[in-house]
Amino acid sequence: MTILIVGGMAQGKSAFARSLSSETELVDNLQDIVRQALDTGAPVPQASEFLGKTVVCTELGCGIVPLDAGEREWREQTGRLCCDIAALADRVYRVTCGIAQCIKGAS
Repeated sequence: MTILIVGGMAQGKSAFARSLSSETELVDNLQDIVRQALDTGAPVPQASEFLGKTVVCTELGCGIVPLDAGEREWREQTGRLCCDIAALADRVYRVTCGIAQCIKGAS
């Protein structure tokens, strides 16, 4: 089962992910994986690489648009990857203030 968990910084996403009775591998901080790929020139991961995993990502698109082109690219690539993972995921949750809301699939 593939699960995507998104939300703002320090909202309890990781704690919620660990609370799920899931035996899937946990991939925490997807945004950092994308940043590392962009910083090193490595290919940005594809959604298919996360099938069968629980993926946690901080939402990056709700703030001020950065002036730095690299920062904008990082946000864009992270957002597109999250969209692709969400399309493949069995369940998608948004976590705010430690409260998870299932926005795709049965909770």
